[in-house]
Amino acid sequence: MSNEVTERTIAIIAEHLNVDTAKITRDTQLDELGVNSLELTEIVMELEETFDVEIDQNAAEAWASLKNVGNIIDAIEKLAKAKA
Repeated sequence: MSNEVTERTIAIIAEHLNVDTAKITRDTQLDELGVNSLELTEIVMELEETFDVEIDQNAAEAWASLKNVGNIIDAIEKLAKAKA
């Protein structure tokens, strides 16, 4: 599941930001991509729908922990495993 989550997450982020997927890795910082809070919210909402999970958007810690693409992938994988 990890490769699928990684690939789909990167594709969704790239599509929202109009960036080539080749320029995005797990280590890519969201601020390097110019992600603002509205874009992050839209990306998270699409990822939740795609993977049928819910990322807690109300907790400040949850938002603060999403600093790079890998953080998002890890959160999705953790939530998907908990749901399974």
